[in-house]
Amino acid sequence: MKRKKCCACMVPTLMVFCLLFVWRERWIYYVLSADQHVSFNEKINKELNLMIHSGQSEKIPKVGYNIVNSRNVGAMRTLPNTRHESCTTSSNLAVHLHARIPKISFVVTVDQAERSVLARNILSAIYNAEPLMVFDMVLVLDGVFDTILENYFMNIPRVTVIKNEHTKGRAMSRMQGVAAVRGEIIVFIDSLTEMNVDWLSPLVLRIIESPKSVVLPVYDVIDHMTFKYYSLAELYRLGFDWSLKSHLEQFSSPYVIDSNPVTVFRTPLMSGNVFAMRRDFFLWLGQYETSFLEHSMDDLELSLRIWLCGGLIEIVPCSRVGVVNIRSSDSHASFNNYLRSAKRVAEVWLDEYKRFFYAVRPSARMQPIADISSMRKAKEKLKCWNFKWYLTNIYPQLQPLVTDELAFGNIRQGEYCLDLDPGQLPLIAKLRQCENEKNSQEWSWRKTGNIVSNGMCLTSNLIDMRTFVLVNFCKDLDNNQIWYRHEEKIVHMDTNLCLDAQHATTGLIISDCIKGKASQAWIISTEQSSEVNI
Repeated sequence: MKRKKCCACMVPTLMVFCLLFVWRERWIYYVLSADQHVSFNEKINKELNLMIHSGQSEKIPKVGYNIVNSRNVGAMRTLPNTRHESCTTSSNLAVHLHARIPKISFVVTVDQAERSVLARNILSAIYNAEPLMVFDMVLVLDGVFDTILENYFMNIPRVTVIKNEHTKGRAMSRMQGVAAVRGEIIVFIDSLTEMNVDWLSPLVLRIIESPKSVVLPVYDVIDHMTFKYYSLAELYRLGFDWSLKSHLEQFSSPYVIDSNPVTVFRTPLMSGNVFAMRRDFFLWLGQYETSFLEHSMDDLELSLRIWLCGGLIEIVPCSRVGVVNIRSSDSHASFNNYLRSAKRVAEVWLDEYKRFFYAVRPSARMQPIADISSMRKAKEKLKCWNFKWYLTNIYPQLQPLVTDELAFGNIRQGEYCLDLDPGQLPLIAKLRQCENEKNSQEWSWRKTGNIVSNGMCLTSNLIDMRTFVLVNFCKDLDNNQIWYRHEEKIVHMDTNLCLDAQHATTGLIISDCIKGKASQAWIISTEQSSEVNI
C-alpha cells in the first residue's frame, strides 16, 4: 500500500519535472509534426511539370541560359550524387539528431529565374532536404513575376510569397525574407541553384557544432546551355585581389583534404548563392548592407564582417548544390556600380590597406558613394578586428602590393599635409589643409629612399630647381629622389639638406638642418621605425 502511494506521488512530480525541462529546452530545439513544416507531394510535382509546359511566363526576364532545354529537364530530376562516399555517415547522424534540430527557414530570392528553373530550385530544396524538414519558407520575387507560379505557391501551407513591384536587389530582398520567417537557422537560397541529395543536414549539423559558423555547400556546375549537372574535379574556395574582384582558388591543403575528404574547411570569401547561419547571429552582425549595387560586393562585405567581427565562414564538402553558370554583364554602368560598391567596402573594412585598392583602381576615387558613417559605427560597436588581422590569420595569400615600405600615409605639420597641385609635371610640393582620404596627400616611403605618391617621387635638384622641392616621375637610382629620416627631420640624401616648410604657401624647399626648427619637423601617419636610414 505504501509502495502504491509512493508511486502515486512520484508520477505528478515526474510530470512537472518533464514539463519544466521541456519548457526550458523548447526555445532551442523542436520536433515537427505533419502540419508544422513545408511539405510537397507527388501531386505538386506533377502540377508544376504541367505548368512548365503550359506556355510562356507572363514576364520572362533577359536571362543568360537556354530556357527550352531547361523546360525539357522538367520540374524535378534525380541528380548524380557528387559527394564523397563517406558522407553518408553524416546523413545518418542527422537522423539520430532529428528530434534536436533547430527550426529551419528558407529565404529564396528570385530575380532572373524562369518558371522551370524556379520550380526545380524549390522542389529540390525541399525534397532533397530530407531527412530534415523545413519549418517555413519565403519566396521574394524581386521585380520579376510569374503569376501562375506565384498564385500556386501562395496556397501551399508555410510558404509565403513577397512581391517587389520594382527591383530592390538581393540584399534588400533577403532582409525582407528574414523578417517574414521564424526559424532559428536561416538558409539563404538564390533561385539559379539546384540542391543535391541530403544537402541540408551537413550544413545544419555544422552550425549546431559551431553556432557562429556561416556554412556553405560545395558548388557544382549546371551548364547554362544544356543544363547538365556535373562536379568539379577539385575543391575550390573563393578569394579576391586588391581590385576586390573575386576568383576561384583551388583548396590545396593535403592535411585536410587527403586525410579526411569530408572535413569542413575555411574560405576567406563566400559566394552567397546558398549559405546557412543562425538567425540571431545574422541579426547581431547587422544583417545585410543594402546599398550595394552588385551581388559580389554583398558577398565580400558580409564575408569581411563575419570574419572580422567574430564569425567563421566554412565550406562543408558533404553538402552539394548546383549553380547555373550564367555570364555577368560587363556594361559601363555595371562597371561603375562595381567601383562604387568596392569603394564602400574599401573605405569601411580595409583600413590603411585601402591604398592598394586605389592603386589598382584609381578611378574609384572619383566615384561618389553614399554615406558610410553608420557602417563604420557598426564596425566600432561590434569591436571588430582590423584588416591586418584578416591578412595575417585568414587570408595571408593576399599579399600587399608594396612590401618594401618603411612608412606611409600623410606627411604633416600640425593640421597641414604635404600635397601637390594638379597640373603638368614637375609639380611644386606644398602644404595644404589635411583632408581625409585625399589622394594627393597619401605618400609611401620605400626602402630605396623614394617618397612616392601616385607613382611620382619627391625630388630636389639644387642646379635645376634651386632649393624648391618638386614632384616628378620616379627614376631608378636617382639621388635627387632619395631621402632619409633623422629624428623628426626628412633629409635629402644628395645634399644633406632638410625638407623645410618655412615658405609653405609658395612651395616646400630644402635648407640647412637646424635642430629644433619647427618648419623642419615632420610627422608621418604610419611609420615602421623612427629612423629611415638609407
